[in-house]
Amino acid sequence: MIPSPAFVIEEEKFHTNLTRLKEIKESTGIRLLMALKGFALPALMTDILQVADGIAVSSLNEAKLGYIYGGKPVHLYMPAYRPQEIPELIPITSHWTFNSLEAFNQWVPYLPPHLSIGLRINPHYGYASADIYNPGRPGSRLGVPLRGLPDKLPPPISGLHIHTLCEAGAEALEALIQNLVEKFERWLKQITWLNLGGGHLLTHREYDLSKLAKIIQDLRSYFPNLREIYMEPSAAFVWEAGYLLAEVLDITATEGRNWAMLDVSFTAHMPDTLEMPYKPKVREALAEVNLAYPTYWLGGATCLAGDEMGPYSFPTPLEVGMRLTFHDMAHYTFVKTTFFNGAAHPSLVIQNTRGYRVVKTFLFQDYLNRLRNV
Repeated sequence: MIPSPAFVIEEEKFHTNLTRLKEIKESTGIRLLMALKGFALPALMTDILQVADGIAVSSLNEAKLGYIYGGKPVHLYMPAYRPQEIPELIPITSHWTFNSLEAFNQWVPYLPPHLSIGLRINPHYGYASADIYNPGRPGSRLGVPLRGLPDKLPPPISGLHIHTLCEAGAEALEALIQNLVEKFERWLKQITWLNLGGGHLLTHREYDLSKLAKIIQDLRSYFPNLREIYMEPSAAFVWEAGYLLAEVLDITATEGRNWAMLDVSFTAHMPDTLEMPYKPKVREALAEVNLAYPTYWLGGATCLAGDEMGPYSFPTPLEVGMRLTFHDMAHYTFVKTTFFNGAAHPSLVIQNTRGYRVVKTFLFQDYLNRLRNV
C-alpha cells in the first residue's frame, strides 16, 4: 500500500499530457520549456525532455538541477542576481534574462558572447485569480514597464520575456498578444526570440488549440523576425496527473463543526490553497456541499490556526484510518512545501497500472539537515 502522506504522480495521465504537448509543438512550431518552479522531479525529467526543448529556471539551485538532469538549454531568469553566483551560472546557462535595465547594465559586461540575452517586460496585462499571481499589475517589481524602455534595445539583447498568465486559456493569451502588439510593437520588431512565460493550460480539456495555432501563426506573420517563440507551461505537463494522499487520524467536533484531522497540512504541503486561496477537490467527497450527508472540515497537521479547509460532504461518515485523495496535486505542490512545525513530509511516489514506486521518503534527517551543517 502507498504510504501516507504521499504526493503521487499518475504516470498514464502524465504521458497523456506529454503526447498532447508534443502534438501542440508540431502543429504550432512553438518551443516548450519546463519551468522547474512549477514541477521538479528528477525521476521524470527524461520523459519531460523528450517533449520540452529546454528548462526554465529562476535560481542557482534550479539551474544546477536543470543542467545535471536536462542535457538541454537552460533558460535563466532571476528577479535579481547575487554577485557570488554569477561565475557558477555562466557555464550552465544558454539564455540569460534580466529583470531590469539596471541589472543588465551591471552584469552584461561580465557575460560571454555565446549567451543569448533577454529582458523581462511588464506588458500591463495579467490574467490571474489573485494579485499574488499577477506580475502584470501596476507597480509590479517583475519586468520593465513600458515607460522604462528606451526606443532601441541595447545590444546584445535579442529576446523579450513576458509572464503574466495563470492557469489561462487561449482567450487570455490572445488578449495578452493584442496588448503586446498595441503597446510594444517597436520593441518586438527588434528581437529574434520571444518567451511568453507560463500559465498556459495547454493540456486542459477545454483549451482552444485551434485558436492557439492561429495566434502563433498571426504573431509569426506580423513579426517575421521572431525565430523562436517559447512558452513555459509547467503545470500543463502534469495537469490533473497527480494527487496528495492523506489519512484521517482523528474525528472530533467543536461548536458547529465536525472535524477530520489529517496527516497532511494545507500550509506546509498545499500552500497555494491558502495563498490564492482555493478549495482543493477531494475525490472521495461529493461534488457540492450537502448538509443532508456527513459533512466535515478537514484539519491540517500543524498548529497554525488557519491550517484547515472545508466544508466537505461525503456519502458516508468518515472514520479514523480512512484515506482521502486531494485531486490535481502535482504542479506547484511539493516544489513549495515546507517543514513547518516539523510535520511529516509526504513521500514522492510514481504510480501506474502495474503498481507504484516510492521515489523519495523524507526522514528526520531531511528535516535536521535544513537546520544545520551536514
